[in-house]
Amino acid sequence: MKQLYIAFCAATLWGLCAPAYATTYVNPSGSTSLVLAENNSNAGGFYFTTSGGHFVAGNITVTRRDGTPGSYYYYGTFRDRTMGAGSPISCSGDITIVRRAVGRSATLGAEVTWKVKGGENCPSVGKTVKVSLTEPLPRPDAKGDYTPQNADTWMTETSGNSTWPLWRVTSSDGELNCRQTPNGTIKYVYRAQDPVEIDPRQVKAIEFSGVSPWMRTNKNCYVRANSSYIAPVSLPY
Repeated sequence: MKQLYIAFCAATLWGLCAPAYATTYVNPSGSTSLVLAENNSNAGGFYFTTSGGHFVAGNITVTRRDGTPGSYYYYGTFRDRTMGAGSPISCSGDITIVRRAVGRSATLGAEVTWKVKGGENCPSVGKTVKVSLTEPLPRPDAKGDYTPQNADTWMTETSGNSTWPLWRVTSSDGELNCRQTPNGTIKYVYRAQDPVEIDPRQVKAIEFSGVSPWMRTNKNCYVRANSSYIAPVSLPY
C-alpha cells in the first residue's frame, strides 16, 4: 500500500503538527465530517458535527485495528467539546469505526459508533450514537470541470475543506501536461501510472484561467481540472 502524506497542523486537537495520512468521510447533509488517519505509527483522527444545536469538535485515538476481507475495524476512544458561545460541554467514551467499500464503487464508507461514557455537562452519558458516512469524492460538473465547489471536499482540521489531494491521469493518450502557469508553457508531463498530488502548500489548489479551472500540483505546475484529464483517487490507496 502506498502512502499519501499531506501536511496540515493538528495542533487544535492532537497537540502537534504532523503529516496526515487520512480519509475524509461525511454524511449526506454535511453536518458530520470525520477524518481517519491510518498511519501505522499514529492512527487516529478527528471529527466535526452538530448536536443539540451546538457545533462539536472531537478527536479520536485508535487503540486497536482488525482487518477482514473488504473491511477494516478500528477501535478506540474519543473526546469532544462544544465550540462557540454558551457553557462548555464535553463528552468522552469509546468509538468503533468500520470501513468498507460502498456497493460496487471505489468509494469508501465508514460506520461509526460512539458509546458515551463521561464528560463535563455531557447530556449523552450512557447513550450510543451510530452514523453512516461516505467518502466525498469530487464529482465533476456538467462540463466535466472540477471546481472549488465540487472538489474542495477533503477535510483539514484547521482550514476546513481543501482540494481533494490525490488524482490519476485520465487523458486518452495516457499523458497529462503540467504547465508553468494555467494554460502556459509545459513544465512537466505526467504518465498514466503517475499519481497527481496537489501542492501541499496550498489548501485551495484550484485556480481559474478565464472560465477554465486548473489545479496546482506538487510539481509546482498546473494541470487542467477536468474529467477528460484527471479523476480523484479514493483514499487511502
